[in-house]
Amino acid sequence: MGRLRTLLIGLALATTTVVPALAQGVMRDRLVIISSNSADTVARMLGASFTERFEGVREPTRRALPTSGALDLFCAGIGPQTPDIAVVVRRMARSMVETCDGNGVRDIVEMRIGLSAVLLAVRRGEGAPNLTSRQVWEGLAAERIADEEFVPNRRALWSEVAPALPRMEIRVLAPHLGTGTNGLFEDMILEGGCRDVKQVRLLFEASYRRGKCVTLRDDGRVQRVAELDVPAALLASPPGTIGVISYDQLQASGGNLVALSLDGVLPTQASIYAQEFVATRTVYLYAKRQHTRLREGIGVVRGIREFLDEATSEAAAGPGGYLSVTGLVPLPPADRAAQRRTAERLTLMSR
Repeated sequence: MGRLRTLLIGLALATTTVVPALAQGVMRDRLVIISSNSADTVARMLGASFTERFEGVREPTRRALPTSGALDLFCAGIGPQTPDIAVVVRRMARSMVETCDGNGVRDIVEMRIGLSAVLLAVRRGEGAPNLTSRQVWEGLAAERIADEEFVPNRRALWSEVAPALPRMEIRVLAPHLGTGTNGLFEDMILEGGCRDVKQVRLLFEASYRRGKCVTLRDDGRVQRVAELDVPAALLASPPGTIGVISYDQLQASGGNLVALSLDGVLPTQASIYAQEFVATRTVYLYAKRQHTRLREGIGVVRGIREFLDEATSEAAAGPGGYLSVTGLVPLPPADRAAQRRTAERLTLMSR
């Protein structure tokens, strides 16, 4: 509770430019957006495009947290000291809806922006291992398990991870830390691969467990590359190198890159739509209709409806939209149209 209070105070201090706005019937002069770490790039790009598209709006204030922390902050209450919008990669659980309701956050708009998928790829024509999430973590983590202890990971070949894997050198190109694709890689593949490891589960602090899952080796086996440059770097890398890329980057490669199956499922548009591919998540947007400016001219902030329109526009979330560089896979056409209607009408969530 103390941490939540600190975050709320911090948001209030970050949005104190309210005097000019009060004269116009609102309590704050800009949107406050909270996002999960994995959806931070999506929130940032939406905020930038929203600011450019609508004349006279101020750039939204943003804060990124783990998904549970982002939703806790969103549900903490209503009023200018609390966020207007949350962008996360997990649907709000019923228990969180009840928390929102108990804190007075009752008029919630829920929308799906698209699907996020991150995958492993190699150059066309190269042999490559079909890996499990657990094997990816065991090959790339800074530490491995030996005799019930964590020791430095010195494996050089995939066959050292599992005898059935080929005798190929472990070489991986991953996006820089803090990027959307890397966030998904950490959350859905690395954490997915290590969360059930006994020695990791026994660690008391959740933050320490995550560190064991997502801290990668620094001996040259994993190289960090700018997110948009991973495909080109992969094409120029030694044979057998694996790249961490988005589904959109795979499509843009013109067939020069080929995706690997992960946990027995090949990433295709069909398997991503069906969420059968393990490294797939839906990106959700939640907004407080109670914060919108009412007909009487009174409210917390302007721009919520316009931000939702931007988030569901074809320019953002459609095929080839600017959010595709974050790894976002567009929803099917009928689903995109339904989300646009929700944005236009500010339709409330019902469970």
